[in-house]
Amino acid sequence: MTSIKRVDTLNCIDYADKNKLFCKLNEVYKSLPSGNCSGCGNCCMESVGINLIEFLNILIYLDKNEEIRNECMPKIIDYYFLEYVKKNACPFKDKDNRCMIYEVRPLNCRLFGHWKKEDYNSNLENITRKNRDYKKLIKSKYGFDIKDEVVNYRINYCELFTPEKNYLDKSKRLSFSDELMVLDSKIYSKGIIDIEFRDRGIVEYFIEYLLSLEVAYNIKIKVSKDEKVRMRAINRLKKIIL
Repeated sequence: MTSIKRVDTLNCIDYADKNKLFCKLNEVYKSLPSGNCSGCGNCCMESVGINLIEFLNILIYLDKNEEIRNECMPKIIDYYFLEYVKKNACPFKDKDNRCMIYEVRPLNCRLFGHWKKEDYNSNLENITRKNRDYKKLIKSKYGFDIKDEVVNYRINYCELFTPEKNYLDKSKRLSFSDELMVLDSKIYSKGIIDIEFRDRGIVEYFIEYLLSLEVAYNIKIKVSKDEKVRMRAINRLKKIIL
């Protein structure tokens, strides 16, 4: 059984649609400041954190665009199950550095580049520290070494992006996040989805939609120790899921 049940997502989508939550999501997106991006794609290397309402919005988009879905889903599986041994790009980035879900890209993607440099670098250092602590935890708990190239990977501050007006301070960035949290809370409060209310990356949302997260995580740890076993497991999952 998957962690995010298909019937629950359908109920959530139906509720969100009837209550115009997707419209409100798009209003938040439209209220974000604009800027000039070089399109280098260097920032598109993470499973960015997203909200439930954003996951549902992206899910609808992929259901309507089968070709994009078929290209993204195998890369989602690769990203998740190879995450500890290899640094892959965002599974929604194509070979030309373009975002395949650009129309419905998450808030965190839209805000990248709008950070003040000191805020961004401070957050980057915090993430690196957490990654190193996590490496120690996984080593002590499972005897598995996450690759240093993964742990220490950094998406450096973008000097090429220029905002149309001013860079955003932390309180302003969080105000946009708070608006999406309100939309999420409206769905959770109805009791129509049985998952824990917590932070998730976009890849984790889709893995929970495809598989039980507990099963997926156990496979991720166990198969990561042997490359041949790992690739066989990944290929089998792709055939089953896709």
